[in-house]
Amino acid sequence: MHEVELATRVLKALHQISADRGARVLEVNLRVGEINEPSSLRLWLKKLGGGEFNSTRFNIARVPILIKCKCGYSGEAKSLDTHMPEPELGIACPKCGGYGTLLTSGTELEIVNVKLEKGVQKRQMRKSR
Repeated sequence: MHEVELATRVLKALHQISADRGARVLEVNLRVGEINEPSSLRLWLKKLGGGEFNSTRFNIARVPILIKCKCGYSGEAKSLDTHMPEPELGIACPKCGGYGTLLTSGTELEIVNVKLEKGVQKRQMRKSR
């Protein structure tokens, strides 16, 4: 369940952006590799986001798993054994069936952009003498 760790990192970055700008996060566009299980990541972002990101919209662009194999195949992976400790070890080449593949895409996790709403800043009133 590395999605929990990934969601935590994204939320931490968003919290920092929000605090630095003094604004609420309305919408976030992410690029997420298929190895990072985008659907699960979305659920954890909502679950762990709690009150601060309760109304934040998370848009996720999925990045496919692309591989290169010693046999010459280069392209999208057709199957993935998600029970492997290292995801790239569980990717078989669709051409030769071998597991000696090189992962070239599919592990991305990128905050592309963030839409903010300016918050209302409270000002302390000074008492007149």
